[in-house]
Amino acid sequence: MFVFTIKNIRLQKKMSISKLSKITDISRTYIRELENNKRFNVSLTILYKIANALDVNVKELFYTKYDIDTLKEELYKKINEFGLDSADALEISQLIDLLINIDMQEKNK
Repeated sequence: MFVFTIKNIRLQKKMSISKLSKITDISRTYIRELENNKRFNVSLTILYKIANALDVNVKELFYTKYDIDTLKEELYKKINEFGLDSADALEISQLIDLLINIDMQEKNK
């Protein structure tokens, strides 16, 4: 299972989903599902299209368990800035949970 960074990269590049969709010829719905970690069975062809459109390496489209500490720092900043119930804090918290669950599943194999 993967946890994608596509949304964060796209927002950093100030690119809309519509523009990314147009550049890659991938539907907005499909991109949104990837960004929200609702779809995991993505082909390398699609990942290459997205990476090229965002001008990043394919491996940058994924979070790893090594990003947990960085995400925790970002979570604390968002909580201080927007509050515990903010959408930003919730999204980062969910990413951390996904990464921890993936790490635990790998250790139990």
